[in-house]
Amino acid sequence: MKRRMIGAAAGIVAALIILLLPGIEGLDSSGQSVVAIIVLAVIFWAADVLNAGITAVLTLGLLLAGRVPASVALNGFSSSAFWLVVSVLFFGRAMDKTGLARRIAYRILRTFRPNYAGILFAFLAIGFILALGIPSMTVRTAIMVPIAWALVRALDLPPRSRGSALVVLTTFEMAVLPGCAILTGSLWGPFLAGLFANEKIPLTWLGYASVMAVPTLVLCLLLVVANRLIVKPEKELEVKPGFVEGEIKKLGPMSRPEMATAFIVALSLAAWATQALHHVPSEAIGMMALTALFAASILQPPEIATGIPWHLALFIGGALSLAGVMTHYKINAWLAGYIVSALKPAAGLPLVVILLIATGVMLMRMVEPIGFITLAAFFLALAGAAQGWGIHPLVLAGTIVFPLHVFWFNYHNIWITMTEGITQQAAYADRDRKRLATAFAVVVIITLIIAAGYWKLIF
Repeated sequence: MKRRMIGAAAGIVAALIILLLPGIEGLDSSGQSVVAIIVLAVIFWAADVLNAGITAVLTLGLLLAGRVPASVALNGFSSSAFWLVVSVLFFGRAMDKTGLARRIAYRILRTFRPNYAGILFAFLAIGFILALGIPSMTVRTAIMVPIAWALVRALDLPPRSRGSALVVLTTFEMAVLPGCAILTGSLWGPFLAGLFANEKIPLTWLGYASVMAVPTLVLCLLLVVANRLIVKPEKELEVKPGFVEGEIKKLGPMSRPEMATAFIVALSLAAWATQALHHVPSEAIGMMALTALFAASILQPPEIATGIPWHLALFIGGALSLAGVMTHYKINAWLAGYIVSALKPAAGLPLVVILLIATGVMLMRMVEPIGFITLAAFFLALAGAAQGWGIHPLVLAGTIVFPLHVFWFNYHNIWITMTEGITQQAAYADRDRKRLATAFAVVVIITLIIAAGYWKLIF
């Protein structure tokens, strides 16, 4: 409560200071008011003053009160990206509800050797498979981390031991990061689709995957290896026989709803991957798949209200709206003046620019805990200039998305907070989390160096 009160006061004071400034170079009075409201919103999100979705609603209300036209202030909710988010969030609900996600996870886990390396690579595979049908990193975390925590306890690993930290923290990473590989694998993807549309840059599901899938796989593989080297368990595993088989047995035979969900998800993925042939928009595919989930009674009418975290959907819609507002009032151009100036000395060196952007993203995440504002600010500011420097918009997107997942502190990453809640803060010591968070930052830089070579080959 104290933190929230301080955050509320800080947000209001910061906004008033910006409003009362005699003028901000590069912005008109309307743009200055919008910046004040955005700063208030970012501080409210950072201090968790209100629920993230309610803060988004408050922000849009303030914009409307400040005479921003409704067509601009609320543009995110009419965007194709918002409806893609809503549709695919229900995919995760269906896969979780029917048990399909857990069945897939346990069957993959069963195929790997019962040692630390085998378990970590199993969760890597689980993360990539679930990302195909569950676009929510939150839902994947809610599915995978409990499985990892149950496995830790079944293996009699002591609480906060290095072995427990290695398994649980790597699982958290593998629940989150594989979703970066495809446009519908995480909420970053639909949000980026909105930013691309805002900048009138074409974007397809397959085009996104061709740029992001290989670097995402490299990032995850390097993390599994690095984590195993950096956090060395106290002793090797002694796996009790029958644990995974017992969990699969509890699930029983595959049900009709499970099979129907698998079919709908697979058909949707095929439709997204072949958009170049049929030209049906991504959001239309998602909407038809959502309708099929309800028509097949996999999801029930009451779940329209309860099946997805609507506060998250409100937040995404609000963040997309802010991106449109930033463009309308030329705030992205204003930001570009500062960011581009800082990067200009390295303009002839694309790799150096990429690494500087990644470092800047990590630094901004120190004060912006949600990630979407960081993503919008960097992308909108650099989308034009980066192309002139030989950096494709999708390369720019990947450069920003990977470092967004830093977790040195809890507030940096909502999924690390979820992980601590699921494990009741008993899975790992703080020192082990910080060591693996540092390893993550280093591996991101290494991955971007490797990815730069790959991106140069395909463009």
